[in-house]
Amino acid sequence: MKTNRIVLMVLVICCFFVTPVWSGGQEETKEITLVMVPKLVHPFYEPCYEGFEAAGKEYGVNTEFEAPQKAEVDLQVKVIENLIARGVDGIAISATDDTGLKGVVREALDAGIMVIMFDADAPSTDRLCYVGTNNRNAGKAAGEKMVELMGPAGGKTALLLATLGAPNLLERAEEFAKVFKASGPQYNIVATEGFESDLAQAVNKTEALLQTYPDMRAFFGVSAYGAPAASTVLREQNKAGKILVGSFDDLEETLSGIRDGSIQYTIVQKTFNMGWLSVETLLDAIEGKEVPDMVDTGVVIVTKDNIDTYMQDMKKELE
Repeated sequence: MKTNRIVLMVLVICCFFVTPVWSGGQEETKEITLVMVPKLVHPFYEPCYEGFEAAGKEYGVNTEFEAPQKAEVDLQVKVIENLIARGVDGIAISATDDTGLKGVVREALDAGIMVIMFDADAPSTDRLCYVGTNNRNAGKAAGEKMVELMGPAGGKTALLLATLGAPNLLERAEEFAKVFKASGPQYNIVATEGFESDLAQAVNKTEALLQTYPDMRAFFGVSAYGAPAASTVLREQNKAGKILVGSFDDLEETLSGIRDGSIQYTIVQKTFNMGWLSVETLLDAIEGKEVPDMVDTGVVIVTKDNIDTYMQDMKKELE
């Protein structure tokens, strides 16, 4: 009897000190962590992460931003490998390279981590979904706008790309070129130059192109820094407004150029929406729901006419 009383006392004491695994009949769950991995640290990705973070707060999940220092696939792979080692729940990647990410994306999925692409797709990987701009449609819209502004006389145009190997930029450039070709031989793309995401290099490329083609009619920045570089050179050479400039994205320099007339238009991606919808897509995948191969976030052509209202109009789409 004495032995039984001792055993009973020990059991009672244990009940006071053991932390219960169940609370209210439900098992405590780990906080979900979703991570945005852009190509590099760049102002373009700031509104993307604003949307990503805002959606995370709305849905009660943890969000993080992890960027390589340069737009190089090896550096991006290293960032993703570190996230796999940490065991995060979902990753949204802006692909620096298509085939170069195949292995690490497969590794993440095999580890139970949901992986989607945003902004720049990597279709040859096993990613679950691409959330972002349909770059072919955007490139077509950009080409049509430039043809409209150039008028029937046409002229020589140069394309400025941050990275010549980036799939999203190549798709835009290809569709822009198709519009020119279909519009007549007077619409002529004389050069396609890469500048490695370096504004100074983009300025140097623009200056060299103007020397080679003094009768240049237009520049189109296929990626964010292209148009600000071109407009800077044109202002310095007193050619702003005389040579047309089209752009992608809404850097502050680009918007300033539209206001002062050195840039005529820009194709703005719905970056805030891109980040928000990336969170929703990852959460659907984590919950086992079927996700589409692509979520097209669309674009808006920004000119002087809508420069002060376009951002509010985009955010209203999520209401």
